[in-house]
Amino acid sequence: MKRKWEVIIGIAGVILCVIFLGGFSLTITSMEESTYETTVFPILQEGVSEEYVSQSFEAVKALAVWFGVTLLIVFILVALAALSIWRNKYPKRGAVLFIFAGLATLIGTQFIAFPIAFLFFITAGLCLLRKIKDKEGVENVSNKNYQSDFTRF
Repeated sequence: MKRKWEVIIGIAGVILCVIFLGGFSLTITSMEESTYETTVFPILQEGVSEEYVSQSFEAVKALAVWFGVTLLIVFILVALAALSIWRNKYPKRGAVLFIFAGLATLIGTQFIAFPIAFLFFITAGLCLLRKIKDKEGVENVSNKNYQSDFTRF
């Protein structure tokens, strides 16, 4: 594997997405309205009156579902990007997929998870700008003492 750091940073971004986006999505979608009213709503109550608890719960539940869909999209894009840069085959395609994963993270979380998206943008930059030198193979053998067929005669 030639692009170890790109894969590591990309997987770290996915792990952070799973922890934050998946955790929020799982917690809110499995919560009942009465639990929401006693635990979450008092924290979010600033600017919202008590009569809008059910509307607030539906809005937060829709946000949780949106986070879940974003998590699936990001996971698929990063998996495809990691497979693209595996063994340094298609780093430009991987960079484009990492950029799309970062944009999906930004748009899907309404710019809340910008630090996680920043990891995907760093990875895309590394894929585009970092050149890997192959140190294996016949191409890298010194040709100082090589004599062509014409000079042997």
